[in-house]
Amino acid sequence: MIDVSLLGWLLVTLTSPLSLVLLVVALGSVAYIGVTALSAAPPRRGARALGTGVAACALAAGMIGLRVGSGAGAALPTAAVGIAAAAALGATAACAWTFGAAGAAALGAARARRSAAALRAGDARRRLLAASQRAYVEGDDLAAETAAADAAVERLRAAVGALEDARAALEARRDAARGAGGDGVERGAEGGPRTEHAKEASALAEDLARACDEAATRVSMGRRVLAAAEAAALRIACNTPLRRLLRRRPREAMQALATLGAGATARAAASIEAFLGEVRAARAEVAAIVERRAAGAAGGGAGSGAAEGPASVALGELAAMESAYGALLERLRLSELHASTRASVEQVESAAGALSAAARAAAIDPTALGALVTEIARAESAVAAAAPEAGGSRALAEALAEGSLALDRSDATSLSELIAALRELR
Repeated sequence: MIDVSLLGWLLVTLTSPLSLVLLVVALGSVAYIGVTALSAAPPRRGARALGTGVAACALAAGMIGLRVGSGAGAALPTAAVGIAAAAALGATAACAWTFGAAGAAALGAARARRSAAALRAGDARRRLLAASQRAYVEGDDLAAETAAADAAVERLRAAVGALEDARAALEARRDAARGAGGDGVERGAEGGPRTEHAKEASALAEDLARACDEAATRVSMGRRVLAAAEAAALRIACNTPLRRLLRRRPREAMQALATLGAGATARAAASIEAFLGEVRAARAEVAAIVERRAAGAAGGGAGSGAAEGPASVALGELAAMESAYGALLERLRLSELHASTRASVEQVESAAGALSAAARAAAIDPTALGALVTEIARAESAVAAAAPEAGGSRALAEALAEGSLALDRSDATSLSELIAALRELR
């Protein structure tokens, strides 16, 4: 029995020396497979250094703590197992680093490709949505519907024309059969009766007359259907500008005006003014459609009365829309004027308030003015006491007393008047 231990911990017990040899061979095979895989794989930076470092550390740990067997003969199998294990661990670590990094790079590249594909798909969806919204706002589907209606009317007109041609051909054959029948009757009267030929001619004439009547009925019905189809196509064509305007109406401006109040009046007014331009263009478009179709109907033999109904309705709706949005635009402009006037008034009030505060701050304090007059009086009294004059001190004292009383009573006496009076007394 051969015990394999590492740092005193028993790892495995081998039953025979053959098991030890097989263990060394297995570890060497692992090292060989790892080195072969590394040589076949793309070189990876740091893989060789990592494998070498792991192998060196494993070899050092094996030399220090690995024990295979016991006694004096355990050194050789310990060295063999340690070297094989170190080589296997180094090759395994290098392979794990190489193929792990390659797998991580592949996963990252796949994730990047999926992200790019998702971004492209999102951009494509956004472009498609924007294109569909633009087509919806521009009314491409409405134009296609109008074109389809016109094409259907043209096909119906061609079918009615074919019916008229067939009726004309039947009438021509009927007239020809009637002429041939009359000649046969006269010849029969001259040369002898031909009753059978007369019967056949009369039967053919009756069949042709019946076919002509049916053709005339179908032509009449076709003309009525054609007139109804032309009226429907005209109604679709006249309603197309109105339906397009209903899609292009300024919803955002109205919502902003309803939620933000007077702050959004300028943007709302600009949007409404642009929309009114589109309304006027739509009225011109409807008028052009009516003129064009009326000219075509006149050339085809139909009156223009059918064109007045849908066109008048569409023009009335457009006129009502223009009137409503025009009144709203005028109210918005009036609101802008009121807001501007209110802002101007607020500016005037602010300036007046600032000036009033400055004027109140710059007003002369009566207390300070009284103190100044008192100081002047004391100075003048001191001067008079130093150099007395006859009668001057009494008049000066009386003037100063009167000035002090006036200031105490808050009379409208200015400082300049008081000083002028003092100068005159002196």
